[in-house]
Amino acid sequence: MDVSSLGDLFRARRSIRKWKSDPIPEEVLIRAVEAATWSPNSGGRQPYHCYIITNTDKIRAIGQAVQEVTDYLASLCKDESDRQAVERWQKNSCFFTSAPVLIAVSATIYQSIADKLQASNMDQPRVAEINKGRQIASSRIQTVGAFVDHLLLTIHALGLGAVWMAGPAQAKEAIEKIIGMGEQEDFVALVPVGYPDEKPPVPKRKPVTEVITFIR
Repeated sequence: MDVSSLGDLFRARRSIRKWKSDPIPEEVLIRAVEAATWSPNSGGRQPYHCYIITNTDKIRAIGQAVQEVTDYLASLCKDESDRQAVERWQKNSCFFTSAPVLIAVSATIYQSIADKLQASNMDQPRVAEINKGRQIASSRIQTVGAFVDHLLLTIHALGLGAVWMAGPAQAKEAIEKIIGMGEQEDFVALVPVGYPDEKPPVPKRKPVTEVITFIR
């Protein structure tokens, strides 16, 4: 694939939030995940796992868990200027339950040697300061991000539609329990998947000059 074709793939992908009810063959989902495993990963450890959920009761339960937290947070709104946005968010936070498939992605616990050195010396002020930067740039979360990006592109290339969701992490513990995740992993992303039932317009992007700074 040349660079132009690759760019066309990037530009054609859309975040899909409406799907047909048609089931997706498991082999297609496996193919998408397998392709995504070739994304860059920290230490070659692939600290992620996919839970492919087609059980409608599980999907509904995850939606209810997310809605419960959404409703609670919405009840805390005190600024009337935010009310309309809050109500819109509250109404749409569980749109993903209409997807025939949910892919829940977890990040398994992984410590590099730098992580271990910091964890055992957090009583040192300089180490605590260093660790702040490390938490912002967590290697396992960046690895999951690369994996999900590759997954979305592969899903699109296979004729499916999906959207990357971090919001459901607000119900992290409940979702982990519903899915049955192990103690050594954290739920970090939800990817609803199905055959697209919408054609979103082409989104705007900043001019490339606004996202580049050369340090010469």
